[in-house]
Amino acid sequence: MTTLGSRSLFMVILEGSSLITLNILCFIGNVLVCLAVHRNPRLRISTNLYVIALAISDLVSAVFVMPISGVILFKGKWPFGESLCQFHACISLFVIYVSPATMSLTAINRYFRICKSNASYRKIFSQNKSCVWLAMIWLFVAAYIAIPRLTELQGFEFVPGYAQCSIKHINEKAKIIHYLIVLTFFLIIPSLATAVSYTKVFKAIRQHNVKVLPSICQIRRVVNETRISVQEIKLSRSLFIVVLAFMLCWVPFWLIVIIRRFFVIQMPRNIELMCMFCLYVSNTINPVIYAGMNSSFRSEFRRIITCRSRRLVSTQSMQGGKGNSVPVVLGNNATNIRTARIKPVEQIKTIETLEFVETNSTKIGPSSKRNRREDRHIFTLTD
Repeated sequence: MTTLGSRSLFMVILEGSSLITLNILCFIGNVLVCLAVHRNPRLRISTNLYVIALAISDLVSAVFVMPISGVILFKGKWPFGESLCQFHACISLFVIYVSPATMSLTAINRYFRICKSNASYRKIFSQNKSCVWLAMIWLFVAAYIAIPRLTELQGFEFVPGYAQCSIKHINEKAKIIHYLIVLTFFLIIPSLATAVSYTKVFKAIRQHNVKVLPSICQIRRVVNETRISVQEIKLSRSLFIVVLAFMLCWVPFWLIVIIRRFFVIQMPRNIELMCMFCLYVSNTINPVIYAGMNSSFRSEFRRIITCRSRRLVSTQSMQGGKGNSVPVVLGNNATNIRTARIKPVEQIKTIETLEFVETNSTKIGPSSKRNRREDRHIFTLTD
């Protein structure tokens, strides 16, 4: 069957316009994430490689999956040929499988960054190795989708309840094997890895938050010795909320899929379609969470939307305001830094802001021209 069945005009407009709205928001939001990391060097830390990977997978859905499903909802049938159905199924399955795998790798990255030493973290999650991990996962997912299809162990067909093309199982045995693999590698293992990693991460964050900075005289020592930055803590919290929202969207999907595939139940079409909308919401909400939880992303989003360059903003901040504005930097690289208004020591009454920011910079050693990643810490004192 290639048609969606009888629907009222109101339902046609409601379903189609809702998906188109999600499609536009998903595209704009994830493009903003990519542009923010591209424009702002402070956001180019290894963790944000996984943020970019998630944004790219969401963009794949926004460009190749959601628009076709939107056309189907308006027309009420599959209006394209067989070749496009095969392509649509491949891309939608890739997005479904690669998102939880990337999310679990992101959680593991957070665990090593927060709970392990810098040496251990950089040994496993350097910039290059992070790219390798992501490439391996994406290639594994692509191979798992392509090989069974090319060897004709499974096919693709249009599923009216989902309003998109999906898997067609050749026989019952192949269906059981497929879902054992899918549920193990793309649901159970990612869920367990995410839960364990973030449990340990938030134990470390809670211990970090109860520490009180002793005095102004010890600020420099604390800045140099503190390994977990405020930015790292905020990023971990925002990523945890992404994971929570992600699971709330995906659990209904997998429940409906398992019930539909293994139990002889005539499931209402609205429930099947709702499960696909949960996936589309998952593709859309990540940029919203980044903007709401992470000040660095939020500031860069604002600059992009208002068409302001970072150089112009930095110049205005140095020229404006009262008092003397001078950069306070602990490190070797003095580019793209914040400025602080500092009064004489005897006039300093309180420490209102103490912020540690991790960025990427280049350092050339005395005997080598190799580039390596360096933590630079910045703090701001205001009266």
